Amino acid sequence: MMILILVAFISYANTIYGPAPTPMVYTTYVITMNLTDSRPSIQFLNAILNNYPLTYREDSLITNTTPVWKVTANREFTLYIINASVTTNQQAILLNTTAITNNTGGISWTLKIPSYLVYPQSVYANWDVLITEDLNGVKYVVFAFETGNESLAQVLSGLSTVGGYLVALNGEPYYLWNYYYGYNPATDSVGKYYEVSLPGLSIFMMWVGQGENASSWPSAGFQEVLQILSYSFSEYVNSSLIIYSTLSPNITIGEITNYGYTVYQRPRLVPFGPIIYVSPIVLLPNGTLINPTCIPNTYYLLQVNYVTQGGYSIPIYETKNYPMGLYLLNESLLFGGYLQAYDFFNRSVIPVTPVQYLSPIYQPRMSTVSWCKLQVFQVPGNGDILSNQTINGVINGNDTITVNNNIDINKVNAQNTIYILNVLSHVMNGFLKLLRLIVR
Repeated sequence: MMILILVAFISYANTIYGPAPTPMVYTTYVITMNLTDSRPSIQFLNAILNNYPLTYREDSLITNTTPVWKVTANREFTLYIINASVTTNQQAILLNTTAITNNTGGISWTLKIPSYLVYPQSVYANWDVLITEDLNGVKYVVFAFETGNESLAQVLSGLSTVGGYLVALNGEPYYLWNYYYGYNPATDSVGKYYEVSLPGLSIFMMWVGQGENASSWPSAGFQEVLQILSYSFSEYVNSSLIIYSTLSPNITIGEITNYGYTVYQRPRLVPFGPIIYVSPIVLLPNGTLINPTCIPNTYYLLQVNYVTQGGYSIPIYETKNYPMGLYLLNESLLFGGYLQAYDFFNRSVIPVTPVQYLSPIYQPRMSTVSWCKLQVFQVPGNGDILSNQTINGVINGNDTITVNNNIDINKVNAQNTIYILNVLSHVMNGFLKLLRLIVR
């Protein structure tokens, strides 16, 4: 034994060993949420019940007839946590994780983080918290929030805790979880659900009537109207079609509302929907966030169609609408990019989406966004590429825009947030003659 030891010593006597490597220690965080769309919370609905009854009726119709998971079930979402200011350890931090929701919009993201970032002394900075949905290979930002100066541990705790919150730049807490109404198809009833809302995902109903200067559809021919109309909704981003749907009149919604009368006090309106769309706020692979008003050929195409007896669909009304600009709530929560449409009944341009963030009760906390692009993180070697077009060329080096001023925020809640298209009195005199023949 002694000889073996001596030989071994001699064989390795000339070898110089460095210090043993320190193994990296990780802390795992599991962030679990129930995700829903941008529908108004129960708290918001209660706040507008007396002062804005029309908005209340419109929004209540959506919340009482669609599940809270209608827009978020079985979808892929990515969570990002990125330092938005210099960290206390002078290190750039980019954390991201992707998961798929279950049948009711529940999701669990897992983050494995080097422990030295959170223990014994956590890193401090302002943080960008983003959630994106991937459609056709493009990431659309459905939640974006910049925190005030917080530790990474505080941000992770707020995200990981049911009922948790993030601290806004102005110091106000933003509670991620709220109660929402939603239809439960299993029980055929409306329930109350505890959810995290994604401002970038919208759901709405469309109503078709006869316009501001005409009476509603004649009762004698209304059933024929329901049978011969269809509706199509398309969303284009940078000329690429990302959402398309065709719908027949929603008879169930029609019967619930007496075809619009209980909502608008106007008889025989034709309901279509629910219709789903995503705000076209794009996150490029290099970490650049793009304002939708700065992406060319980005618009919503709306069509009302006449369906012939042979099943052919003939457009009788078409309108191209562009996304509205972006806003910040409490300087931190980014929202906007919503579909705008013209409401012929109220003679106004409006965003077609739940209006809780645009309402007077939130206006003192709102500010407009004027940038075309915002760099939220850096990835070397990745250019500003979207659908084979260079965003820098698209905006011609101009990083500022003017937010669309067609929307009067003070009037939004006094008017429809779900528009009534002026089908006959403005577009289709020929179709009116056809209807008269049907009625006869």
